[in-house]
Amino acid sequence: AMVGTLLLAAAPIAAQAEDMSYSFVDLGYAETNLDGGPTGDGFGLRGSVGFAENFFAFADYLNQDIAGVDIDIYSVGLGGRLEIAESVDLVGKAGYLKAEGEAGGLTADDSGYLVSAGVRARPASQFELEGNVIYRDLGGGADDTAVAVGARYFFTDMFAVGAEYEMSDDADTWFAGVRLSF
Repeated sequence: AMVGTLLLAAAPIAAQAEDMSYSFVDLGYAETNLDGGPTGDGFGLRGSVGFAENFFAFADYLNQDIAGVDIDIYSVGLGGRLEIAESVDLVGKAGYLKAEGEAGGLTADDSGYLVSAGVRARPASQFELEGNVIYRDLGGGADDTAVAVGARYFFTDMFAVGAEYEMSDDADTWFAGVRLSF
């Protein structure tokens, strides 16, 4: 009975929530802890442009220094969303993935793909939650599945701050930054 009462009380809040924008730019700080190994940090830049109501193109860039190795990770691709309730979307993405590493003049790079599926929700006009399962494959046995969760607080329709946490078998990554939606 208490759960039903809470859901009924939250219904008007959800009804007031704003539509989620799939056109945005994120800039932030990232920290990665390799399981049983070193920790690194750096910055990330991500963007997305929504089109045709339910689709978007995305590009992500992450640069980190982990134990003296400069790592750049790029991804580009397409995604789609399906509204399953007011202010709640199922979200899927697929794209090209490239990772480059450089240390002491030696370089290495691999490319592959990523796919992800998740839920994005805006339970209140200033608050957004997101959860995803992400699979990345760089070939040669270099694949990984991660679970990511995030939250954002919107000061205006266009400006938000947020934090995300991604956990996999090989690493844990924190990302904190700002989002400009358009």
